[in-house]
Amino acid sequence: MTTIRRLIKRPIFLFLLLTGLLLTSCGSRVASSNWPGLSTDGEKLYLANGPTVTAYDAATQALAWQYPGADEAKPNLLFYAAPSVEGNRVIFGDYGAAGGMLNPKVTVSVYARENIDNGSTPPELWTSSDVAFDKIVAPPLQVGDVVYVGTADNLVLALDATSGDAIWPEPFEAGHSIWGQPAYRDGVLYVTSLDRSLHALDAQSGEELWSTEFEGAIASRPVLNEDLIYVGEFGGQVHGIDISDGNILWSAPAENWVWGAPAYADGTVYYADIDGNVYAVDAQSGEPRWQAKAAGAIQTAPLVVDGIVYVASEGESTEDVTGGALTAFNVGDGSQVWRVLTTTPLFTAPVAVGDAVVVALQNDTSILNAYDLQTGAPLWTISPPAEG
Repeated sequence: MTTIRRLIKRPIFLFLLLTGLLLTSCGSRVASSNWPGLSTDGEKLYLANGPTVTAYDAATQALAWQYPGADEAKPNLLFYAAPSVEGNRVIFGDYGAAGGMLNPKVTVSVYARENIDNGSTPPELWTSSDVAFDKIVAPPLQVGDVVYVGTADNLVLALDATSGDAIWPEPFEAGHSIWGQPAYRDGVLYVTSLDRSLHALDAQSGEELWSTEFEGAIASRPVLNEDLIYVGEFGGQVHGIDISDGNILWSAPAENWVWGAPAYADGTVYYADIDGNVYAVDAQSGEPRWQAKAAGAIQTAPLVVDGIVYVASEGESTEDVTGGALTAFNVGDGSQVWRVLTTTPLFTAPVAVGDAVVVALQNDTSILNAYDLQTGAPLWTISPPAEG
């Protein structure tokens, strides 16, 4: 499907952020900041946020583990890709550590750690420091005993999740950086890239089965239902794609970049753009159902739970106040159910655990805030952990 490129306004912060990440996506430079990576297995919350990766018990908010430990020094080591959890195994990657003036090479590592509960440093299962060569932005994906890892230097790796050894004869190389977590179904791995394409790979060999090119770069993961794949892109569209051959079945417009992944639930696809618009369309046809407005730019994926769509956004900052917003919309008509303001802009998609919706922040007093799913009432806050 061919579309005509149109000029779109871009919030200057996101434009500069994207440009900076693209400029540092190859080579020896390591960026100093990014947005947190947040995931959950329904019992713990896992947060990759700068110098540490931490896990918290969602019911008690107690620290389950921290890497590196509070007494360990890991100079220049940063984490931003959300950890992947499979059973008692947690896998995450880092942003790369420069060797220094005399050694400009960047060392990028993938870590597997035991998922413990005693608040200490998680025991090492394995660490691979010779499989990836540029920063890991995309969350890894574990499928059984295989972990798939996308990197900023355009590669997709398949590693043995029990040992860290490479499985494919060669990594798959896309045309640009991989920022979104891959998706898997029935022996096929689906990978999006800033090369503007969705790639379908044989999950066992890494061989490309097909690819589909779109108008704009894709910074988020593909989303699957029974027979379609949903992809949002910087050309200002979301697409419904045949999962078997990559043919585009429908395209739904947005008013600006679609940065975060779409969300699929009960026959509807929800997505948002960086102008703060939230959309709901029919999952089979792309026909519009409703459109709503959040507070500030949105670069996150919506979260759908029990009839409510949750959207994290930058908020409407002023000269005196800089903050974010978490807004809940009714899935039926897009009407606002509640909205809470946060002390920093939100650049990470919310997650749901128990009766709470949880967002990640970046400030000196709180890194995780939880709100009641139905009312938005504050439930608890977690402060930053001690650093080594």
